[in-house]
Formats: sequence, structure tokens, C-alpha cells
Amino acid sequence: MKKITIWHTNDVHSQFEDFSAIVRYIRKHINFEKDFLLDAGDFCDQKSVMINGTHGVGGIELLKSAGYDAMAIGNNEFFAGMEYLEEMTNQNFPLLSANLFRLNKEPISGVLPFITLTRSGVRVLIIGISPYWGESPESTAFTDMCGMKLLEPTPLVQKILEQEKGNYDISILLSHGGIKKDREIAETVNGLDCIIGGHSHTEMDEAEYINGTWIHQSGCWGKYLGKLTLEVDDNYHVVSANGENIVVEKEKDPQIKSVMAQQTAIAITELSKVLYILPQDLEFSIEHECMAMNVLADMMWKTYPSDLALINHGILSKGIAKEVTKLNLLEVSPSPLNPTTLVWSGKQIKDAIFASQKEEYIHMTPNRWAGFRGKELGTLAVSQNVQVDCDLQTITIDGKPLDEEKEYCVLTSDFLQRGYGYEMLGESLKKTSFAKEFFRDLLEMKLDDVQFIESAKISRFHRGKI
Repeated sequence: MKKITIWHTNDVHSQFEDFSAIVRYIRKHINFEKDFLLDAGDFCDQKSVMINGTHGVGGIELLKSAGYDAMAIGNNEFFAGMEYLEEMTNQNFPLLSANLFRLNKEPISGVLPFITLTRSGVRVLIIGISPYWGESPESTAFTDMCGMKLLEPTPLVQKILEQEKGNYDISILLSHGGIKKDREIAETVNGLDCIIGGHSHTEMDEAEYINGTWIHQSGCWGKYLGKLTLEVDDNYHVVSANGENIVVEKEKDPQIKSVMAQQTAIAITELSKVLYILPQDLEFSIEHECMAMNVLADMMWKTYPSDLALINHGILSKGIAKEVTKLNLLEVSPSPLNPTTLVWSGKQIKDAIFASQKEEYIHMTPNRWAGFRGKELGTLAVSQNVQVDCDLQTITIDGKPLDEEKEYCVLTSDFLQRGYGYEMLGESLKKTSFAKEFFRDLLEMKLDDVQFIESAKISRFHRGKI
């Protein structure tokens, strides 16, 4: 009998202080000559100054320093686009995805569908996959904007297992597909020994066994270090598996701290270049109408066709400094969310706007993993063509009373579009479309236009008759 130990992380989302503690534990307990060390994706979250300013390269340097064997490409690795992804794949470190391609279905330079590693005489095939959301226009919108195409991974995994037969003894799927897809693959694919998963942030106290395949996943945010131990007989059949999630002590690894410092310095130098200077600072409030949110709402309304813009204040985290830099904009808008065009009824809009004046909505803590990086939902901001009388509970749009039965084309975020926060808004009544820019990109593009600073001074919320 042989033992194969797989140490693993997933969905670290740039929580590098916690990752540093994980690495310190790994260095004390791993046998690098026998064990495997893998990450199942969403390691490089663009909310991080270091990741953003190094185009993800800083994250790859951390994985290399820690001694990782490979990482599956998660959505946070490709959300910033093809150029960033190719910079990451050019760092002499295995980034795996068997189902991520260019829009024309050609391979992406440096992306590997699988690797084979040999430890203590055992040949281990490691296949990577990225999340697959289906083929509907809404499902493919974000990858299309990134210039990429995701394919259904299940037949691709089966094909690799068959074509590599005889070249490996044990097979691992390193999956950023989520637990639902992992279970589906385990039920469908023949000859797969185990799946190390990510994307769904599932905390699995023990390994799950489906159709001859063991599955294990370890939550998110660097809370756990995963460990899956396989017992293998002389014919390389996995006879048992033990999965555990380890909570490590918070003492940091000095080598990781050093790499973080070096890469962060590179990032800050790049991001701190002044883009332009505004006439004034733009103040921010999570609770009340403010210049920063009025600017953003007006930019949305003027940039993309719509009847109005409606956006929660929590999309921003602070005011916009007079000296505009990429670093300031990243701190102001850390969420990887896009301006989104959809259709809501007048009643949905009215109910949401007046609900947004209530404390229970303003200070609601939303679900973090859905792309929102804010701490509170915040009240709602509207574009300058909307006037709200908070006492009389009336709203006008372009000078006309809001019609509760009418359908309005609205600019918002893909966070609210998913039904988070203001639940009365719900799903779009008609087709949804997404802008390719993040909100911080839109701010960078438009902030030097003084018209938006002037229009932000127009109040939209009033007490008493307007």
C-alpha cells in the first residue's frame, strides 16, 4: 500500500496574510519529495493592490515561493482579460485549464490542460478546469468581454483521461467548477480518482465519494488548508481517502512576507502615477446623497443608453481624491463588478428607492462571494434626471411622474442584477447586457470630464415638495 498526500487551497481571493500563515504550516509538515501542493483557483483577486498593480504576476510569485505544483485557472484569474492572463502564464508556473480558450476556440498561450508529475515512483496526472456557466448570452457575457470561451469540461476531462492512459498511475482533477459541477463530473466520468475543488467555497469536513471518485474542497478566504490523503494499492487503485481542513496558527511565513513586500512595492509604484487632477475632492457617504455617488450614477446614465441609473452606495468604499491615481480608484471601487443594463418596472424602482432610506437596507451586509467587496449595501444613488421627494413619496423621471406600470431601462450593477440586496428589484423583465468595464474603469475613463463634477452638485433627494 502507498499513501499519496495532496495539500491544497482554493478561493484565497488575495487574503495573503492568511495565506502566509498557511505556507508557514506547509513548510513544517509537507514532504516536497513525496507530497503534492495544489491550488484550485481564484487565488489572484483584483481587489488586491499587489495583484492589480502587477497584473496578477505577484500572486504567481507567491505560489512559486511557497512551492506549489500547479493552480487551476479560476474566474478571478481571467476577469481582467487576456493580456493579464498571458502575463501570468508567462511566469514558468503551471496554470491549468482544459476548457478555457480564445473566442475562436484556439488555445491560450501558456495555459496547460494538464500536467503529469512523478513522486516516489508514482505518476500523477493533474487536469485543470475553469468554471462553466453554460452557453446562454448571459452566461457567456463576461468571458466574451474578456476575449475568452469556456467549454463544457466533462467530455474534455474524459478525453484527456483516455488519451493519457498508460502515462499515469493516479488522476486528479483540479477544478474551479464548483461542487455541483464536481459531483456531476464524478458521476459521469470514468477513471477519475479524485477532485480537488473550488469556486463554490464549500467547506467539506471530509472527502465525499461518488462513483469511484473522491472529492474534497476547503472553503475560502484562506480560512483552511486542505489535506487529502489517498491510500493506493499495488495496482494503483485508491482503496480509501481521508480529507480534512486544517486551521493553522496565524504566524506568518517570512519568505512569503518578503515576496509580498517586493511585489506590493512594484504595484504601488505603477498604480500611484497621477492620471489627472479634479477641481475638488468628491466626498462619500454610505447613508446619504453624496458627490462621489452622484458622479458615478451620472457617468453610467450618460455613457450607456438607459432611462435612468440606479446604484447602491456600497459599490464605493470611500471618497475620490482630487489627485486621481489607479491606486485611489482601486481603493474607492474594489469590487470586480460591471455596469449592467436591464429592465425593471416603475413599482420595483419606487419600492427600492424608498426602501433604501431605511437603516436595515443601508447597513445590510451582503454576500461577499458574489463579486461584492463592500462591507455594507448602502442607500441608492440615482442619475440627475431622477428627482425623489422623500416626504411625499413621489418620484419624477425626466420631469414626468414615475409610472409604476411602465417598464424602464435601468443602468445598475451586476450585483443588484443578480437579486442581491434590494430583493424587490429581482431579475430583469427583459434581456440584460453588461459593459466590459469595471466601475473603477468607468471612473478612470470619465472623471476628467468636468461636466460630471458639475452635474453631481444637482440634488436628487429632497424633503418637502420639489
